[in-house]
Amino acid sequence: MGVDFFSSFWLIVKLSLAGAFCALDRTAAFQVMLSRPLVAGTFGGLLAGNWEIGLLVGAALELYFLSELPVGTNIPTDDTLLALAAGGTAAALRGLPAYAKLDAKTLALVALLTVLPWARLTRILDNWVRVRNARLIDEMETRLLAGENSSAINFHLHGMLHFYGAAAVALGVMLSSSLLLAPLLLFLLPDWARPLSDRLLLVFPVAGIAGLLSSMNQKRQLAVFAGVATVLIFF
Repeated sequence: MGVDFFSSFWLIVKLSLAGAFCALDRTAAFQVMLSRPLVAGTFGGLLAGNWEIGLLVGAALELYFLSELPVGTNIPTDDTLLALAAGGTAAALRGLPAYAKLDAKTLALVALLTVLPWARLTRILDNWVRVRNARLIDEMETRLLAGENSSAINFHLHGMLHFYGAAAVALGVMLSSSLLLAPLLLFLLPDWARPLSDRLLLVFPVAGIAGLLSSMNQKRQLAVFAGVATVLIFF
């Protein structure tokens, strides 16, 4: 049983337009931590009718992307968009009678598995917007040298519109694909594997913290952490 067409269409439109404001918080405007996965995932779940499962998704992604830092010229994965899409997908599934009895961790895991393949696209999209905005800077400098000072604010707003539009379109694409694929994954998931899938959600924070420790060359701490994580997941 999939998501109803009209309700899913409205969810995609609503979350894409509202969620794109969270994406602006990354670099373009605000910068008051709205873009953190913990907040974005909760917000995506709230818009889809269940903020608790959105919070669960956001917490997993918050820890998963701990080791990705915007250092130098590195453009990290847009975890804001992923959290919004995954939180919205998980909450939408939670609202369906067919999946109401499933554990929240199972739904969160399935939502994450359908959204994370878009991670590379978010980096490509972010780089594309930055290139376009760099051209705006050159054009704005030309206008300022020509004495057209009043046009500077218009170029700034134009650059923000680039970020907002790209985020809204990306969210629409990710949500559409996830709402189609997630019910299929749940249908293919055998009953005996569902208890294990609840625990597999721990893989995301484990991978994120392990990556952070590895980058710090803390081999001993990494080994201890991996051992504890294994016990938590499989026992």
